Amino acid sequence: MQHNHFSTDQVLSNLNIDELNPMQLASIEAAKNQNDLVLLSATGSGKTLAFLLPILQLLNPDNKETQAMIIVP
Repeated sequence: MQHNHFSTDQVLSNLNIDELNPMQLASIEAAKNQNDLVLLSATGSGKTLAFLLPILQLLNPDNKETQAMIIVP
């Protein structure tokens, strides 16, 4: 279920990003249909944002419990 309390446009504006790159757009589309994603792209290509934007759309700001966990090496 999507909550959409976070505006992607507002997030990008806050980060001074004019537009998403093709890899980021593809990631967002893939996240709509898949629960598990692996992003393979060069360093500095925007994988972190591509990974986080779909998660932001699922968060419910009224729920104070843990809703997402990100584990990195």
